[in-house]
This record gives sequence, C-alpha cells and structure tokens, in this order.
Amino acid sequence: MSETPLKQVGPSAKHGAGTWKAERWTSLLLVPLALWGLWSVGDIAGAGYEGAVAWLRQPVNAALLLVTLAISAWHAVLGLHVVIEDYLHGGFGVFLLRLTTLMGWLLFAVAAGAVAVVFFGLGFGV
Repeated sequence: MSETPLKQVGPSAKHGAGTWKAERWTSLLLVPLALWGLWSVGDIAGAGYEGAVAWLRQPVNAALLLVTLAISAWHAVLGLHVVIEDYLHGGFGVFLLRLTTLMGWLLFAVAAGAVAVVFFGLGFGV
C-alpha cells in the first residue's frame, strides 16, 4: 500500500474547524439567550401591545434582543454554509454562499431596524 504524496492531497481544509467552533460558540451563547427570551415572553404575555412596547423600550431588553437576533442570524448563516459546501460545488455553490450571507445579515438589519423604531418611538402608533 503506497502513500499519496502530500502535494497531491490538495489544500488544507482547516477553515472547517473554525466554522465548527463558531457554530458551537453560537449554540452555547443562544442557550441562555433563549431562556431569557422564554422568560420575557412570560413577562409580556397578556400585557397587550402597550406592554410589549414598554418591555422593548427598556435598554437591557432591547440590547439582549439585538444580541439574540445577531447571534441567531450568524448561527443560521454558518449552518446553511455547511450544507451548501457539502452538497453544492462550483460557481452556483459560491453564489449561494454569498447570497445566504447577504440574506442572513439583511434579515438581521431589518429586525434590528424594527427594534430601533420601537425603542426610540419612531414608528406608527408607538
């Protein structure tokens, strides 16, 4: 049994380890944030629209919601990248990787804008 020369193996796939670690870190960060989110839903349940707006106008709640949204978007993008990298190759795969990243952060930007509108009282009926 002969060994393949190292130069024929191809480029290193070390970037996968970084993605793996990032996925694990985002997962770990999302656990307490999800528990906070569930607790918060219990606080604002039944409070109506005004109660939800009052809750979101508290700086700690707005900041934690923004952190949760950012980490969730990052985690989703990382997971989709792994699936795309595993099953799609070539130009279309690269296009989908870029599109996924753009859409993930665009979704976060829209959600963060909505939080900012309510927090600063810029919206209609708030």
